[in-house]
Amino acid sequence: MVEFKKVTKLPNFSHQLDNKILYSEHNEDIEVNYKSTYTLKYVIEGSKCYNLNNKDIHVSSGQYLILNDNNINTKAFQGTKGFSLFLSHQLISEIYNNLYSNSNYSLDFFEFPQSSYNSEVGNQLYKTIFLFNNNPSVFKLQMHDLFIKLSEVVIKEQVDLEKRFSELKIIKYNTKKEIFKHVISTKEFINDNFNLKVTLEKLSTSIGVSKYYLHRLFSEVTGNTPLEYLTFVRLKNAQQQLEHSKKSVFEIAIDCGFDNTPYFSNIFKSYFGISPTTYRRNKISKIL
Repeated sequence: MVEFKKVTKLPNFSHQLDNKILYSEHNEDIEVNYKSTYTLKYVIEGSKCYNLNNKDIHVSSGQYLILNDNNINTKAFQGTKGFSLFLSHQLISEIYNNLYSNSNYSLDFFEFPQSSYNSEVGNQLYKTIFLFNNNPSVFKLQMHDLFIKLSEVVIKEQVDLEKRFSELKIIKYNTKKEIFKHVISTKEFINDNFNLKVTLEKLSTSIGVSKYYLHRLFSEVTGNTPLEYLTFVRLKNAQQQLEHSKKSVFEIAIDCGFDNTPYFSNIFKSYFGISPTTYRRNKISKIL
Protein backbone atom coordinates (compact mmCIF):
# COMPACT_ATOMS: atom_id res chain seq x y z
CA MET A 1 0.00 0.00 0.00
CA VAL A 2 1.35 3.42 -1.00
CA GLU A 3 0.42 6.49 1.03
CA PHE A 4 0.24 9.97 -0.48
CA LYS A 5 0.72 13.13 1.56
CA LYS A 6 0.91 16.82 0.68
CA VAL A 7 2.99 19.16 2.83
CA THR A 8 2.81 22.96 2.67
CA LYS A 9 4.09 23.81 6.15
CA LEU A 10 7.02 22.68 8.28
CA PRO A 11 6.75 18.86 8.51
CA ASN A 12 6.43 17.45 12.01
CA PHE A 13 7.47 13.84 11.35
CA SER A 14 10.54 12.18 12.89
CA HIS A 15 10.81 9.26 10.48
CA GLN A 16 9.70 8.06 7.05
CA LEU A 17 10.10 4.29 6.77
CA ASP A 18 7.09 3.09 4.77
CA ASN A 19 6.14 3.33 1.10
CA LYS A 20 5.02 6.89 0.55
CA ILE A 21 4.82 9.73 -1.97
CA LEU A 22 5.29 13.12 -0.36
CA TYR A 23 4.57 16.28 -2.33
CA SER A 24 6.03 19.41 -0.72
CA GLU A 25 5.32 23.03 -1.56
CA HIS A 26 7.15 25.42 0.76
CA ASN A 27 5.79 28.88 1.49
CA GLU A 28 8.85 29.71 3.60
CA ASP A 29 12.39 28.50 4.22
CA ILE A 30 12.38 25.28 6.24
CA GLU A 31 14.81 22.82 7.80
CA VAL A 32 13.83 19.34 8.95
CA ASN A 33 15.63 16.27 10.33
CA TYR A 34 14.29 12.72 10.21
CA LYS A 35 15.20 9.06 9.89
CA SER A 36 14.44 7.71 6.42
CA THR A 37 14.36 4.56 4.36
CA TYR A 38 15.67 4.64 0.76
CA THR A 39 14.41 7.84 -0.85
CA LEU A 40 14.10 9.37 -4.31
CA LYS A 41 14.13 13.17 -4.06
CA TYR A 42 12.98 15.20 -7.06
CA VAL A 43 12.96 18.99 -7.16
CA ILE A 44 10.23 20.38 -9.43
CA GLU A 45 10.92 24.06 -8.75
CA GLY A 46 13.48 25.90 -6.62
CA SER A 47 16.29 24.10 -4.80
CA LYS A 48 16.96 21.92 -1.77
CA CYS A 49 20.05 21.13 0.27
CA TYR A 50 20.70 17.77 1.96
CA ASN A 51 23.41 17.33 4.57
CA LEU A 52 24.82 13.80 4.56
CA ASN A 53 27.88 12.82 6.56
CA ASN A 54 28.65 16.51 7.13
CA LYS A 55 28.62 17.22 3.38
CA ASP A 56 26.04 19.41 1.63
CA ILE A 57 24.38 18.13 -1.55
CA HIS A 58 22.46 20.78 -3.50
CA VAL A 59 19.63 19.66 -5.77
CA SER A 60 18.19 22.14 -8.27
CA SER A 61 15.03 22.23 -10.36
CA GLY A 62 14.79 19.25 -12.72
CA GLN A 63 17.27 17.15 -10.74
CA TYR A 64 16.75 14.03 -8.65
CA LEU A 65 18.78 12.48 -5.87
CA ILE A 66 18.61 8.91 -4.56
CA LEU A 67 19.46 8.55 -0.87
CA ASN A 68 20.33 5.46 1.13
CA ASP A 69 18.55 4.72 4.40
CA ASN A 70 19.97 7.23 6.86
CA ASN A 71 19.31 10.27 8.98
CA ILE A 72 18.42 13.15 6.66
CA ASN A 73 18.81 16.86 7.20
CA THR A 74 16.90 18.86 4.59
CA LYS A 75 16.84 22.56 3.89
CA ALA A 76 14.30 23.87 1.39
CA PHE A 77 13.89 27.45 0.33
CA GLN A 78 10.72 29.48 -0.12
CA GLY A 79 8.91 28.64 -3.35
CA THR A 80 10.46 25.18 -3.64
CA LYS A 81 8.27 22.33 -4.88
CA GLY A 82 9.31 18.71 -4.80
CA PHE A 83 8.43 15.02 -4.76
CA SER A 84 9.85 12.52 -2.30
CA LEU A 85 9.33 8.80 -2.83
CA PHE A 86 10.11 6.67 0.20
CA LEU A 87 10.83 3.03 -0.67
CA SER A 88 10.55 0.58 2.23
CA HIS A 89 13.19 -2.10 2.70
CA GLN A 90 10.56 -4.76 2.18
CA LEU A 91 9.47 -3.32 -1.17
CA ILE A 92 13.02 -2.96 -2.45
CA SER A 93 13.85 -6.50 -1.38
CA GLU A 94 10.74 -7.89 -3.12
CA ILE A 95 11.40 -5.99 -6.36
CA TYR A 96 15.09 -6.89 -6.34
CA ASN A 97 14.43 -10.59 -5.79
CA ASN A 98 11.73 -10.58 -8.44
CA LEU A 99 13.98 -8.93 -11.03
CA TYR A 100 17.13 -10.80 -10.08
CA SER A 101 16.15 -14.19 -8.72
CA ASN A 102 18.68 -16.13 -6.66
CA SER A 103 20.65 -12.94 -6.05
CA ASN A 104 21.73 -11.47 -2.76
CA TYR A 105 19.93 -8.26 -1.89
CA SER A 106 22.47 -5.48 -1.32
CA LEU A 107 22.10 -1.91 -2.58
CA ASP A 108 24.19 1.15 -1.89
CA PHE A 109 23.05 4.07 -4.02
CA PHE A 110 25.38 6.78 -5.29
CA GLU A 111 24.19 9.93 -3.56
CA PHE A 112 24.81 12.47 -6.30
CA PRO A 113 22.21 14.73 -8.00
CA GLN A 114 21.28 13.79 -11.54
CA SER A 115 19.33 15.57 -14.23
CA SER A 116 15.92 14.05 -14.96
CA TYR A 117 16.66 14.50 -18.66
CA ASN A 118 17.42 11.42 -20.77
CA SER A 119 17.26 8.61 -18.22
CA GLU A 120 14.74 5.90 -17.44
CA VAL A 121 14.28 7.28 -13.95
CA GLY A 122 13.84 10.79 -15.36
CA ASN A 123 11.31 9.64 -17.95
CA GLN A 124 9.24 7.86 -15.31
CA LEU A 125 9.44 10.89 -13.02
CA TYR A 126 8.21 13.10 -15.85
CA LYS A 127 5.17 10.85 -16.44
CA THR A 128 4.37 10.82 -12.73
CA ILE A 129 4.65 14.59 -12.27
CA PHE A 130 2.72 15.25 -15.48
CA LEU A 131 -0.23 13.18 -14.27
CA PHE A 132 -0.08 14.74 -10.82
CA ASN A 133 -0.20 18.27 -12.26
CA ASN A 134 -2.58 17.72 -15.17
CA ASN A 135 -4.84 14.82 -14.27
CA PRO A 136 -5.03 14.30 -10.48
CA SER A 137 -7.85 11.77 -10.72
CA VAL A 138 -5.84 9.51 -13.04
CA PHE A 139 -2.76 10.03 -10.86
CA LYS A 140 -4.72 8.83 -7.84
CA LEU A 141 -5.90 5.73 -9.68
CA GLN A 142 -2.46 4.89 -11.05
CA MET A 143 -0.41 6.05 -8.04
CA HIS A 144 0.50 2.55 -6.86
CA ASP A 145 1.57 1.38 -10.33
CA LEU A 146 3.58 4.58 -10.91
CA PHE A 147 5.32 4.10 -7.57
CA ILE A 148 6.23 0.48 -8.32
CA LYS A 149 7.49 1.37 -11.80
CA LEU A 150 9.70 4.12 -10.39
CA SER A 151 11.04 1.75 -7.77
CA GLU A 152 11.88 -0.79 -10.47
CA VAL A 153 13.78 1.64 -12.71
CA VAL A 154 15.70 3.02 -9.73
CA ILE A 155 16.83 -0.48 -8.76
CA LYS A 156 17.64 -1.44 -12.36
CA GLU A 157 19.74 1.71 -12.77
CA GLN A 158 21.71 0.88 -9.62
CA VAL A 159 22.22 -2.80 -10.49
CA ASP A 160 23.37 -1.90 -14.01
CA LEU A 161 25.92 0.53 -12.58
CA GLU A 162 27.22 -2.05 -10.14
CA LYS A 163 27.53 -4.58 -12.96
CA ARG A 164 29.59 -2.18 -15.05
CA PHE A 165 31.82 -1.34 -12.10
CA SER A 166 32.37 -5.03 -11.38
CA GLU A 167 33.40 -5.51 -15.02
CA LEU A 168 35.92 -2.70 -14.50
CA LYS A 169 37.12 -4.61 -11.42
CA ILE A 170 36.62 -1.54 -9.24
CA ILE A 171 35.81 -2.53 -5.66
CA LYS A 172 36.31 0.56 -3.50
CA TYR A 173 33.08 2.52 -3.02
CA ASN A 174 34.81 5.92 -2.97
CA THR A 175 36.50 5.17 -6.30
CA LYS A 176 33.19 4.14 -7.86
CA LYS A 177 31.53 7.24 -6.43
CA GLU A 178 34.18 9.53 -7.93
CA ILE A 179 33.87 7.89 -11.36
CA PHE A 180 30.08 8.11 -11.17
CA LYS A 181 30.40 11.81 -10.35
CA HIS A 182 32.57 12.37 -13.45
CA VAL A 183 30.07 10.53 -15.67
CA ILE A 184 27.06 12.45 -14.34
CA SER A 185 28.91 15.77 -14.60
CA THR A 186 29.73 14.96 -18.23
CA LYS A 187 26.07 14.21 -18.96
CA GLU A 188 25.03 17.46 -17.26
CA PHE A 189 27.48 19.48 -19.34
CA ILE A 190 26.25 17.85 -22.55
CA ASN A 191 22.59 18.33 -21.62
CA ASP A 192 23.20 22.03 -20.94
CA ASN A 193 25.36 22.70 -24.01
CA PHE A 194 24.21 20.24 -26.70
CA ASN A 195 23.35 23.10 -29.09
CA LEU A 196 26.92 24.44 -28.98
CA LYS A 197 30.14 23.09 -30.43
CA VAL A 198 31.10 20.45 -27.87
CA THR A 199 34.44 18.66 -28.16
CA LEU A 200 36.13 16.06 -26.01
CA GLU A 201 38.66 18.74 -25.07
CA LYS A 202 35.92 21.07 -23.79
CA LEU A 203 34.30 18.24 -21.87
CA SER A 204 37.53 17.16 -20.20
CA THR A 205 38.39 20.76 -19.27
CA SER A 206 34.93 21.25 -17.75
CA ILE A 207 35.10 18.02 -15.74
CA GLY A 208 38.74 18.45 -14.75
CA VAL A 209 40.21 15.18 -16.05
CA SER A 210 42.18 14.22 -19.14
CA LYS A 211 40.18 13.61 -22.31
CA TYR A 212 41.53 10.07 -22.66
CA TYR A 213 40.60 9.18 -19.09
CA LEU A 214 37.13 10.73 -19.49
CA HIS A 215 36.52 8.97 -22.81
CA ARG A 216 37.46 5.57 -21.38
CA LEU A 217 35.50 5.89 -18.15
CA PHE A 218 32.36 7.34 -19.74
CA SER A 219 32.35 4.65 -22.42
CA GLU A 220 32.87 1.79 -19.98
CA VAL A 221 30.26 3.01 -17.48
CA THR A 222 27.51 4.08 -19.94
CA GLY A 223 28.21 1.92 -22.99
CA ASN A 224 28.53 5.01 -25.21
CA THR A 225 31.31 7.48 -25.87
CA PRO A 226 30.73 11.09 -24.73
CA LEU A 227 30.25 12.22 -28.33
CA GLU A 228 27.80 9.39 -29.02
CA TYR A 229 25.81 10.55 -26.01
CA LEU A 230 25.99 14.13 -27.36
CA THR A 231 24.48 12.97 -30.66
CA PHE A 232 21.75 11.09 -28.79
CA VAL A 233 20.81 14.22 -26.79
CA ARG A 234 20.77 16.36 -29.95
CA LEU A 235 18.54 13.86 -31.76
CA LYS A 236 16.10 13.60 -28.85
CA ASN A 237 15.80 17.39 -28.76
CA ALA A 238 15.31 17.48 -32.52
CA GLN A 239 12.62 14.81 -32.20
CA GLN A 240 10.75 16.95 -29.66
CA GLN A 241 10.97 20.05 -31.85
CA LEU A 242 9.74 18.16 -34.90
CA GLU A 243 6.70 17.07 -32.91
CA HIS A 244 5.90 20.28 -31.05
CA SER A 245 7.28 23.24 -33.03
CA LYS A 246 6.67 24.79 -36.44
CA LYS A 247 10.36 25.45 -37.11
CA SER A 248 11.82 24.29 -40.40
CA VAL A 249 14.08 21.23 -40.50
CA PHE A 250 17.01 23.58 -41.15
CA GLU A 251 16.20 25.69 -38.07
CA ILE A 252 15.84 22.58 -35.90
CA ALA A 253 19.14 21.18 -37.16
CA ILE A 254 21.00 24.38 -36.26
CA ASP A 255 19.16 24.75 -32.91
CA CYS A 256 20.24 21.25 -31.92
CA GLY A 257 23.91 21.72 -32.77
CA PHE A 258 24.12 20.07 -36.19
CA ASP A 259 26.26 21.86 -38.79
CA ASN A 260 23.92 21.44 -41.74
CA THR A 261 20.61 19.91 -42.82
CA PRO A 262 21.97 17.01 -44.94
CA TYR A 263 24.15 15.74 -42.08
CA PHE A 264 21.27 16.10 -39.62
CA SER A 265 18.86 14.27 -41.96
CA ASN A 266 21.29 11.41 -42.53
CA ILE A 267 22.05 10.83 -38.86
CA PHE A 268 18.36 11.24 -37.88
CA LYS A 269 17.38 8.60 -40.45
CA SER A 270 20.11 6.22 -39.29
CA TYR A 271 18.79 6.51 -35.73
CA PHE A 272 14.98 6.58 -36.22
CA GLY A 273 14.73 4.81 -39.57
CA ILE A 274 13.01 7.71 -41.38
CA SER A 275 13.90 11.25 -42.40
CA PRO A 276 13.01 14.26 -40.20
CA THR A 277 10.39 15.42 -42.72
CA THR A 278 8.72 12.01 -42.83
CA TYR A 279 8.85 11.73 -39.04
CA ARG A 280 7.06 15.07 -38.64
CA ARG A 281 4.47 14.21 -41.29
CA ASN A 282 3.70 10.86 -39.66
CA LYS A 283 3.28 12.48 -36.22
CA ILE A 284 0.94 15.14 -37.60
CA SER A 285 -1.18 12.58 -39.46
CA LYS A 286 -1.61 10.55 -36.26
CA ILE A 287 -2.85 13.63 -34.43
CA LEU A 288 -5.32 14.48 -37.19
